Amino acid sequence: MSNPMSISNNVPDTQPQVLVIGARGALGALVADAFRRRSWAVRESSRDPIPDFHYVDLTDPATLAPALDGVDLVITTVPDPTLAAERHVLKRGGVLLNMSAGPATALRSLRREAGQAKGTVVMNAGIAPGVTNLLAAQLLAENPGADEVELVFTVTAEGTGGAASADFAHRGFTGRGHHRVKQVALPEPFGSRRVLGFAEPDGGWLGPMADGISVSPYICLAERSLGAMMHTLNVVRLISKLPRAALGSGRRAAVEEASREPVAHSVAVLREGLRLDDRLVVGQGDFRMAASSGIVFAEALLGRDGCVSAQPGAWYPEEVLSLNRVEASLRRAGIDVTKTDNDRVGSAFVR
Repeated sequence: MSNPMSISNNVPDTQPQVLVIGARGALGALVADAFRRRSWAVRESSRDPIPDFHYVDLTDPATLAPALDGVDLVITTVPDPTLAAERHVLKRGGVLLNMSAGPATALRSLRREAGQAKGTVVMNAGIAPGVTNLLAAQLLAENPGADEVELVFTVTAEGTGGAASADFAHRGFTGRGHHRVKQVALPEPFGSRRVLGFAEPDGGWLGPMADGISVSPYICLAERSLGAMMHTLNVVRLISKLPRAALGSGRRAAVEEASREPVAHSVAVLREGLRLDDRLVVGQGDFRMAASSGIVFAEALLGRDGCVSAQPGAWYPEEVLSLNRVEASLRRAGIDVTKTDNDRVGSAFVR
């Protein structure tokens, strides 16, 4: 990989170079398009030999070096249990943002092995997790007496997705034989809903900031009938037996057809069960928002002078960025962080 210092806004002909691993997938295609729109030079990779795509097979780490040569940034949307690209960057240098929302154990394993890292890896650099991490960190800083973080992620089965999205949902639902349930108030079109515990072992993908804090992640399914089915499976303690096929293979749409469903992820801090403060991350289209957040994270980490603002190593988003630093950029990208107010939130859905 090239030295990130090569990025310069003072040289008109110089474009930062990004490699998107997983660019043929639903999220990867949106990420590649988002970077092009921001005037990045985009390389797309595929594990199949396709014209104009760089060949990267994560099961063969030797394919990484040629594809990464000369790039300033790597974005991966591929959930890779071997973490081949992440390990390559840590060892040889560069910057990588992982947007695949893999298990929380992935980052912990990278940190144990990072040693004298030369490169910088930021995991969970999307919306949820990602922007929700920055919001949780801010709320905890503003409410030092909090003893619990509550995260409610809203999702729809009808939105743009892919096989990896369905795998992610299946892992989150089936990780326990029974999840706790809570009634929460969300903005329309969700309303007051019973939400279901989700991916509890991942602890909301929050880092050390949540040490000693209870983390309660939940999911709200936009489709009430699907939500009712999940709640029934939970009540009879069969949710861990949910077959992967029940969640389909996801819907891979062309970039211009990507869904624009309402999104309203809630982050709250509590003390002894009483809510101290809460905010919402709102916008349209979960995958569209994730792609936009990748741009915001990348441009914050690789500043105008090309200097990487984070030290080498493997990091949680909240360890290298703050919400205050990126909130204006997120808003310009169609991602709003707002108080729980149905009138204000409703307007954010109809841009």
